[in-house]
Amino acid sequence: MVRPILLLFLVVLFSGCASQVPPAIRLAVGESLSVAQVQGDPGGTRGKVVRWGGEILRVINHRDSSDVVVLRRPLFNDGEPKPEGGEAKRFVARFTGFVDPAAFRRGGRLTVTGKLDGLEIIEVGEYPYPHPVVRVAEYYRWPKWEPVPEPPWHRDPFYCDPLWPWGRYSWGYPYCW
Repeated sequence: MVRPILLLFLVVLFSGCASQVPPAIRLAVGESLSVAQVQGDPGGTRGKVVRWGGEILRVINHRDSSDVVVLRRPLFNDGEPKPEGGEAKRFVARFTGFVDPAAFRRGGRLTVTGKLDGLEIIEVGEYPYPHPVVRVAEYYRWPKWEPVPEPPWHRDPFYCDPLWPWGRYSWGYPYCW
């Protein structure tokens, strides 16, 4: 009788640790293609599965679909877009149906997986820019980026280990570095 209760307790305890991020986003699926590679060979890359993410720039709603224009950023191992870096190229995440621009706000972070579906020319200012189109199979909107705070002792000017590596005050007293 004790074992089923213990098992039930462990299931309830560890179910709170489950991630909300879909497995297709967490796991590296598909090709590791760059936007520039797809722009250079749109026909050869059509139909390939990619996992891309970045910063939302705008939403364009059509009759049957919605396009979310994203500035691509490199991804962490879990699929979360890094706050900066990357090739600074744009792509279109094409959703079936309506996407609310209030939910997909400018500056938000998004990761999508799906098949490449060619290029679409969308003007950026006056410039006609070829955007690779990803037909979205799975997506995840990430919360606002919060950098991990440094531990308070990491840059403490008074922290010092005078016994490392050769002995007491090896760098001179009272300065450690």
